[in-house]
Amino acid sequence: MKENNNNNGSLEDMIARAMRDNGLTPEIGKDNSSADRSKFHLGSDVIYSQEQVDNAYNSGEVPPQQPAYRSQQQRPPQQRQSGQQPTSQRQTTDQRKRSSSGASNTKKKSSSGSKSSKNSKSSKNSKNSKNRNNIKSKERNASRTTKGTKRMDQYDEPQLYDYEEPQVREAPRKKHHPIRTIIKLVLVLAVVLFVTYSFLAVHYINMVEIVDKGERYDVGVSLMESKSVRNILLIGTDTRSVSDSGRADTVILMSINYKARTITLTSFMRDSYVNIPDNGWSKLNASYRWGGPELLMDTLALNFHISVDDYVFVNFESFADIVDSVGGIELTISDDEAIGMQPPMAEVNDMNGRPSNTDFLYSGGTYLMNGNQALAYSRLRYVGRSDFERTERQRKVIQKIVEQAKKQNPVGLDKFASTCAESVVTNMSKTDMYKLALALPYIATFEMQELRIPADGLYTGATTDDGQQVLQIDFDANIDLIDENIYQ
Repeated sequence: MKENNNNNGSLEDMIARAMRDNGLTPEIGKDNSSADRSKFHLGSDVIYSQEQVDNAYNSGEVPPQQPAYRSQQQRPPQQRQSGQQPTSQRQTTDQRKRSSSGASNTKKKSSSGSKSSKNSKSSKNSKNSKNRNNIKSKERNASRTTKGTKRMDQYDEPQLYDYEEPQVREAPRKKHHPIRTIIKLVLVLAVVLFVTYSFLAVHYINMVEIVDKGERYDVGVSLMESKSVRNILLIGTDTRSVSDSGRADTVILMSINYKARTITLTSFMRDSYVNIPDNGWSKLNASYRWGGPELLMDTLALNFHISVDDYVFVNFESFADIVDSVGGIELTISDDEAIGMQPPMAEVNDMNGRPSNTDFLYSGGTYLMNGNQALAYSRLRYVGRSDFERTERQRKVIQKIVEQAKKQNPVGLDKFASTCAESVVTNMSKTDMYKLALALPYIATFEMQELRIPADGLYTGATTDDGQQVLQIDFDANIDLIDENIYQ
């Protein structure tokens, strides 16, 4: 009996010691009765039920084992491949076999010893005690793996748990507001259009013939200026080069007012009697013959107080090409105008080696005129009010060209821009032309208006000492008219 008590005491002491190591029970009393076997949990790889623990305790055996791996996938790789049991489980099984074999040997030796003598029985009991001590030490080593494991009383029956793969959730995608997406698309489109437009503008600018700015006179008068107004002088002559002396049949000041959103075409009549710097008084068109575009601009500044530094020169032949590039312009003419167009048309035909009567019109009506016909119409002087109506026709032709160009498709616009670039000569720098080109789509929306200097009622007819018929101008009144229409 003492040996059995020692045996039970050793197992009870082992259970209590394992529970104490895991903080599950108070200190063991002298009789080891304070150990609570219902809360016993042994090993990090096995779980025992209450019934299994009680049966093992009563029989003096090591409690049976249950694998703690939840699934075949959770076993160590070498065990999954070979099908072997976990190491801790094999160790516990070996311990149980050795303890059971030790117990059976002890029983055999005890029964044989009882028949012989009490001394032999006591020696056998000492051997059994050593076996129990061996079991106790092995189970104590196994109990050291129980720290941090689950309590036994949470499970009624041994069970396996399926392992669930952790689900990795994708980060929710940010929802973009449709307005923000539209804004991005518009910005990208704007950048693409800007780059494309800039490339084309530079391409056309490189085709323009640019001349140096000539010397200018200090006219000594206060000029009308405004940061919102850009003045460009349009000069049309019968010469083929800006350096050739010839007649300036067309003198139109194009004034772009960015603030008022207007484009004013101001025609200066060629017979205006003006003071030409360093040349005295004469007709306006004589200033171009004597000093080219620079002297013409200085004459306008001296007599009309207009600040103008840039000009665009075009000859008659180039003007006709520009009209043809937009497919012609529609004009309504009278019978007298149709007949009056024939002499200037014959002159141009002879210059270009065509038959003299090429493109002749013989009666009035509405026509889609080509470049040759539109040029003769704008040069027509001896029908109606002479030069007064001629400047009016010139402004009308320019407006018709602009209107027709706005109707062109991309291919037509390319043809128009290329023809204009190859046909004109200017003193504007490439930088100034590029800035003007960038603003051109905006300028195209401006309202166009007309002005003629001298205006009706602000001049008188006169004859010079050498017999020239000129227009004697009221300069103050005409300057006020220019200021009102262009700058204000």
